[in-house]
Amino acid sequence: MSFIKRNEIKKTIYEAVLIIAAAIYLIPFYIMFTQSLKSPQETMMNPLGLPHVFQFDNFKKVWELMHFEVAFMNTFVLTLVSVVGIALISGMCSFTIAKRKAKGYQYLYYVFVCGLLIPFYMTLSPLIKLMKDLNLVDSLMGLSLAYIGRGVPFAVFLYVGFIRAMPHEIMESAVIDGCSPSTLYWRIVFPMVKNVTSTLIILNTLWVWNDFLFPLLTLQSASTKTIPLAQYMFYGMYSSQWNLAFASYLLSIVPLVIVYFFMQRSIIQGISTGGVKS
Repeated sequence: MSFIKRNEIKKTIYEAVLIIAAAIYLIPFYIMFTQSLKSPQETMMNPLGLPHVFQFDNFKKVWELMHFEVAFMNTFVLTLVSVVGIALISGMCSFTIAKRKAKGYQYLYYVFVCGLLIPFYMTLSPLIKLMKDLNLVDSLMGLSLAYIGRGVPFAVFLYVGFIRAMPHEIMESAVIDGCSPSTLYWRIVFPMVKNVTSTLIILNTLWVWNDFLFPLLTLQSASTKTIPLAQYMFYGMYSSQWNLAFASYLLSIVPLVIVYFFMQRSIIQGISTGGVKS
């Protein structure tokens, strides 16, 4: 058997394994999609088969019962403020830490790194207590501040490494040409770390959008519920109606699927480039 034929056989085997793995991975999505389009009786009698009659009214019922538009706007605002805040604060802070020669800035960097070493659940109780003392409980802006504080250490860790690797000659030339520190950052440095910024935006968006525990502990009124929290409460009320429960699951993931569909190239490039410093 020739070398080329052996490679073709190996390639075929790898592709078959990947196809089987993808099919297994998609089974839960198939069940969720088909169950969301069935009647309550059919979900019990025919759980794995295709629906005989597509019940698209399930999504309309879920939308009205969940008040999905309110939960969506709350989640969108919370995610937008948190992600933008993390990117802006950590980027400017990292630029100062990376390019200042004083030892105090290096110690400040170590303080941020220590934020990565402390487990989140160890800080959860004192953080909730602090938010209560500052009247930030049951507030989307208060919760966004907590997300920013939690996300900045990792962002600083990434930004500092990339900014330190930049050629000093570029920044020195900009300073000689009369660039102020703010102009130097926004015109020179920030465009050069766009891949890191893309990575952080993607990872933090997935984190904040899908987070359940923190909103559960801090958001109390119905007007501030996020999508995961509203979906959880909906399931608790309608757990016996699996068709509505699965329809609520599908509605909850649709926004992220749409974002990924339009940004998949940026997502792959940002994560692959941001994961390895060049």
